[in-house]
Amino acid sequence: MSKEVVFARQPILDREERLFGFELLFRGEKKQLTDRGATSLVLAGFLSSNFMPVLHGKLGFINMDETLLVSGTIEFLPKEYFVIEVLEKVEISRVVQILEKHKKAGFQIALDDFVANWNEFDKYKSFFSLFDIVKFDALHKDLDENALETIAMRLKKNGIKLLAEKIETKEQYDRFKELGFDFFQGYYFMRPQIARQKIVMPSKNEILEIWSMSEDEFEEIVEKLKMSPELSFNILKLINSSYFNLQKEVASIGQAIAYLGIKNLKKWLLLMLFAHEGGDFDTNPWVAVAVSRATFLHKMASILELDSDKAYLIGMLSVLMEVLGDNREEILAEFPSLDEEIRKAIVAHETPYGLLLRIVQQLERGEFEKINNLVEDLEVKPEEIAKSYSSSLF
Repeated sequence: MSKEVVFARQPILDREERLFGFELLFRGEKKQLTDRGATSLVLAGFLSSNFMPVLHGKLGFINMDETLLVSGTIEFLPKEYFVIEVLEKVEISRVVQILEKHKKAGFQIALDDFVANWNEFDKYKSFFSLFDIVKFDALHKDLDENALETIAMRLKKNGIKLLAEKIETKEQYDRFKELGFDFFQGYYFMRPQIARQKIVMPSKNEILEIWSMSEDEFEEIVEKLKMSPELSFNILKLINSSYFNLQKEVASIGQAIAYLGIKNLKKWLLLMLFAHEGGDFDTNPWVAVAVSRATFLHKMASILELDSDKAYLIGMLSVLMEVLGDNREEILAEFPSLDEEIRKAIVAHETPYGLLLRIVQQLERGEFEKINNLVEDLEVKPEEIAKSYSSSLF
């Protein structure tokens, strides 16, 4: 009997808001598998390279308790792709030698959920040399604002990188960035305010027009793309990025369409909505979120016998709403050809599509326990949710 694991990830960004890595989150389904067991199972998947593509060549932060640290499982993973994240409940004095061994082997080690106050600082001061990164809990009730700056300065002075987690507001983000923090993680980066960059919206209506064209209209699609230099440039930039890892550069729109096929081209065109000036598809965290969310909705729609193409579009556009951060109704008004079912799903989470959207958004946040009632409403098996989501991580 196979064990299903709900596997999610949360992006970690650097000071320029480029993708630095992911915290990897695992939960066992139906209590048949502990969180530790789920982590072990997925680690085995990484060993067989089944899950490596979800990292996009970035770092994966994996939560480790004392038992997992002692087990030595992490030793078999490529050190250039994984950061050992030591949970706050671990008694560091009991695992010093193990951490020293991993550090000597080349692994980066992070301390999870550090609370900025002097009691916490004194608790860890003998062990800070073990850590490359300290993750500060930005929301903890015991955070001492008066001590925060001094503690941060002391750690940075010793060459430790600082990561602020549980960032939920712009004010928090600005505060920790001003203090010199190197990395950031939290719901704020999955909310509208993130898009402070100028977003280029290359021919929105043209994109949706191509989306609605028949697969038989190959020549017409090629010509329409050729008439839009911006779209042509961006689709070629995307197809030649590391997501495809092509041996030979694709140099023409016709060649790109022939390689992708019309159906896949339509999906990838939607990614152009996330392209910004000077942007890089390999470092833009929204690309990975958009593709993963849309793919999950597509898979689940097929299982529920819904319109899978419509579900894919809902996934893409819902991320666009979060990127742009304006009134959703106003943004959707720029897409006059969208049907009412799509609007209801994105704006109000109504219809089965809207329920699927709520499920995937909660999975992205690692809020696994909140999806139970939604799963029941859709009359779908939890293991189908877990399997579809894990296989959708792009």
